[in-house]
Amino acid sequence: MLNDRPRARLRATAAMFLVLWCLLPIPGLAANASEVSALAHSVSPYLRLHAEDPVAWREWNASLLEEARQTGRPLFVSSGYFACHWCHVMQEESFSDPGIAERLNRDYIPVKIDRDLHGALDGYLLEFLRATRGSAGWPLNVVILPTGDALTGLVYAPRDDFAAFLDRVTRGLRDEGEAWTALAREGRLELQERLRAGERLLSETRASRLPAALWQAMERETDLLGGGFGDQSKFPRVPALEALLSGHVQGVAPDWAEEFLQITLDEMAGAGLRDVIGGGFFRYSETPDWGTPHFEVMLEDQAQLARLYLRAGRLLNRPDWSVIGLDTLRFVLREMALEPVAGYAAALSALDGQGREGGSYLWNEAQITTALEDHPSPEIVRDHFGLVGVPTFELGYLPKQRVGIETLAERHGLTVAAATERVARGRALLLDARRTRETPRDEKAMTGLHGLLLSAFAEAAAEPDIHVAGTALADLLREAASQPAELSLLLGVPASVAGAAELADIAYLAQGLHDWARVQGEAFDPAVVRLLETAWQRFADVQGWRASLELPLPGMIAVRFHPETHRFSPVTRLLALSQEYQDASPLIASRLTEFELRPGRSIETAPIEHAGLILLLTAD
Repeated sequence: MLNDRPRARLRATAAMFLVLWCLLPIPGLAANASEVSALAHSVSPYLRLHAEDPVAWREWNASLLEEARQTGRPLFVSSGYFACHWCHVMQEESFSDPGIAERLNRDYIPVKIDRDLHGALDGYLLEFLRATRGSAGWPLNVVILPTGDALTGLVYAPRDDFAAFLDRVTRGLRDEGEAWTALAREGRLELQERLRAGERLLSETRASRLPAALWQAMERETDLLGGGFGDQSKFPRVPALEALLSGHVQGVAPDWAEEFLQITLDEMAGAGLRDVIGGGFFRYSETPDWGTPHFEVMLEDQAQLARLYLRAGRLLNRPDWSVIGLDTLRFVLREMALEPVAGYAAALSALDGQGREGGSYLWNEAQITTALEDHPSPEIVRDHFGLVGVPTFELGYLPKQRVGIETLAERHGLTVAAATERVARGRALLLDARRTRETPRDEKAMTGLHGLLLSAFAEAAAEPDIHVAGTALADLLREAASQPAELSLLLGVPASVAGAAELADIAYLAQGLHDWARVQGEAFDPAVVRLLETAWQRFADVQGWRASLELPLPGMIAVRFHPETHRFSPVTRLLALSQEYQDASPLIASRLTEFELRPGRSIETAPIEHAGLILLLTAD
């Protein structure tokens, strides 16, 4: 842990990052038209979305720092993703505005990145904003000095606020450039010092107390009435829920674990986070009741939530959860499958084809009436899915599942079987009517996310359609893993075009192939051995694990244990797999033996973000 003096300096640094007030811009050079038009040919639909912006966006590459040094202009790095609602809003309000474009083109080197294709860089910039502003998200916008040090940043801001931010930074760099450069460097060094302090080993006694610290931290953050963590916006946070489920099954979790899981999984399934007509899950809810989602649909969420519901349904004897898990996978098969490969789209946009948020999932009265005109009891369908009363959204009702079949049957004087049949028929009619709606897709086939999906397929491999899809996907991923040193971020696209796979891609791919091999009755998969060897050889060093092969900014460093919030920690997955596969590879065995597994202080201070690791390292 940091002593008082560095901690005070870090607080002062963060405060300075937040008070960047200055006036006049400085002149600079704009990128030429050929550089701007390059975005139109990107493999990223998110970058192609910005190809017509008046901002002279550049695609990220490490040589941009040299250009920044030569021109004296800082980089303005803007990260987002195609399905992101607020990314679209900021493009329309700010990045399409001539005044904003003039500022960015003149005073900065504007860089647009797809967070999926630069996960390590995006993750570092997220952590920088969390450290200096207290929170972060997308669109993620960070000013990086020619030294490579991050100076300041912000997420979504209205056009005028964003313009004022740019002017303040420009004026401050003009008037106090040397001081601000020194401040940014000091902030980077202090953040690195904090990370290194977090690596200092715990005593065996303190390490043994980590499970208790984990459950105590979870209990402080749990919403025992509404489910989930926190009391504002709600994300599923699958890694924490998976750890709680595993701890409960192992008999080491607290008494409240099962009840909390019951509440959380029921509320996520029925209160609005899930698309109860189609079967998928939205990214998150703005409100703690799960009822006001933003409507982006991410493959990573479908894969992780499907696996969670399938595991929880099996382990806690809740067949209805297993049905939800299967529905989620079948949603992926129906709505996200790509042709001709056995791959799946990275995401579905929050906006429909007309640019309306949620337009693909919301229903007005006329649409409901038309869709259910051939149904014998439309009032039952309306009742079950909450299509009554005052709509929550401007575009209409969001179907939810708040009334159980038994209650519905009693309310309408039907048998449970009859009520079930009429609801199923109504859902099918609504789904059929919805097929005419256009939902733009991010059709990148992300290698690592397909590993997560294969793990979910493995949980449902007994289902014939899932088995067929899983077999095809496993064959595709084994082919990709046949040359792990050349593994690309995108299936079917060379690494020279899409970028080299990062640590998380290798970890998720290895886990997916391992899980599929196990359900096929195979002791191990040789492809997993190759992937693990590649991970140890190319990403691990004496300081820990690098998130990517190249760490382009000086603040990006290797650490022993990577946290997990919305995705599983790749390091925890690699360590667990390495323990299982060490007898198959002398290299894996020797590197695992050399690796210091005793937790550091950062695990103690943020146990929920390392829940899977704590269970792994303290297991009997």
